[in-house]
Amino acid sequence: MSSKAKILLLAFLWAMPFLLKAQLLTIQDAVDQAIENNAQINQMRAQLQAKQAEWRTQIGISAPEISYMKEGIDPKADQPFQEQRWTVSQSVDFPLTTAYRIKALREEAKALELNIQEEERKVKSEVKARYVEVMYSLHLQKLKDQQLKLATEMYNAVFTQFETGMGNGMDLTKAELQVAEANNDIDDARRQLHMARYSLFMLMGLPPENQKYTIEFADTLRSNNVEVSQITALSVLSDQPSFKSTEKELDAAGYYLKEARSNILPDIRFNLYKQDYGSGFNYNGFELGLSFPIWYPFEQKGKIRMNLARQDEIRWKQKEIRSGVKEQIEHAWHSYEASRSVIKRYDETIRSKADKLHTLSISAYRLGEIDLLNLIQSQQIYLSSQQRYLAALRDYYIQLVELERFLNLELVY
Repeated sequence: MSSKAKILLLAFLWAMPFLLKAQLLTIQDAVDQAIENNAQINQMRAQLQAKQAEWRTQIGISAPEISYMKEGIDPKADQPFQEQRWTVSQSVDFPLTTAYRIKALREEAKALELNIQEEERKVKSEVKARYVEVMYSLHLQKLKDQQLKLATEMYNAVFTQFETGMGNGMDLTKAELQVAEANNDIDDARRQLHMARYSLFMLMGLPPENQKYTIEFADTLRSNNVEVSQITALSVLSDQPSFKSTEKELDAAGYYLKEARSNILPDIRFNLYKQDYGSGFNYNGFELGLSFPIWYPFEQKGKIRMNLARQDEIRWKQKEIRSGVKEQIEHAWHSYEASRSVIKRYDETIRSKADKLHTLSISAYRLGEIDLLNLIQSQQIYLSSQQRYLAALRDYYIQLVELERFLNLELVY
């Protein structure tokens, strides 16, 4: 190998740790990227921009009209026409009607802003829940590795007894099956981890080329130790952006109703003239006209009934939102309480007793005090208690995330 090739190889080996450097993805990074890349939120933001600019098209002032008129035309007469004039015409809605329309548009824009807030809360909650699923899958994989280690230790103990003549082939076969099942569980845990990772990446809007195995997750989830009472959780029903949005929609419908009723007032038309009676455009004139809505019973009555129906629709929508949010809060709160009890019970009692049972059962089997079946049962109790603890911890964080969405507090970070 030439000296140049050796230098390049050394440089590559030196740079490899930096090239393969893991990228840490925190829960806040995941939330920020998901909100920034979310298609629904960006569509709603574009709709908001359009709604905020819509008032410029609804000011009730039509485009001015410029016209030319010539009358009394007689080419044979000394004066070939009696009058010619230029006219500028402008029509405007009654000012009160325009005011109500613009107020309605502003309320609709506020409703869209609140809908965006609601969607951002949903995305934040979903991202945090999927991040928790990734954490759960990582810890589950460690638990399955521990299961394999225990199964291997059990196999070694059974094999030792088999060699010394104290065991039998059936026990050895059972031990081999336990090792094989533990390997199957590890493969399943890895599959679950990959699914959780890619589910999170998809929600973040992460491009496929950036979904790398070098991405690591901050295994430092924390939660505020808060006592969330059921009364506190249910007291925020009317504070949800989705509910406040319907209040703005109801206000907008009210203004549209006033606009329709105000259309009984006449629109205004202005005409300005520059007149020529044969001696040049030396005369000016103006005309003021009012447009009376004689077809009001047909056109505006229809708009009034449409907006009254719209108000009824929004009121029913409010009832649906209150009922749905109450159900979600109740479910999240009860699940939060249940999972917290499981965690507390495990920390106070189950953990120490399960560890003690596992240690004693291994020693007892080696001494021939218990058979293989009892050893397997004790190991299953030990592993299932840890898995139940992990599941409770996952559910605890997920329900806190759900409550966080409704309470608008930072409970998981």
